[in-house]
Amino acid sequence: MIRYIRTERSIRRLEQRTEDVEFELILTRDAVISSDRDFPLSKVWDMSARPAASRCWFLYLHTDEGVFAFRTEEPPDWFIGRYREMKR
Repeated sequence: MIRYIRTERSIRRLEQRTEDVEFELILTRDAVISSDRDFPLSKVWDMSARPAASRCWFLYLHTDEGVFAFRTEEPPDWFIGRYREMKR
């Protein structure tokens, strides 16, 4: 499990608000599970990561439906390593 952050925007009384909401990306034997979708491991081709800022990384989930990005505050290398071990 790795925590990721999604920025949610809303408008109330003509004022735009932004809020960072934290979720968990969970790796199981069968799937990668996010807050709003499950990715079966059979449809996940790979994972990669890139630093985005001093304390922020993007974890990229490469699937047969496209690439999905997850912003995280912790280096996702261990999560990617665990995924690659499971795919062997």
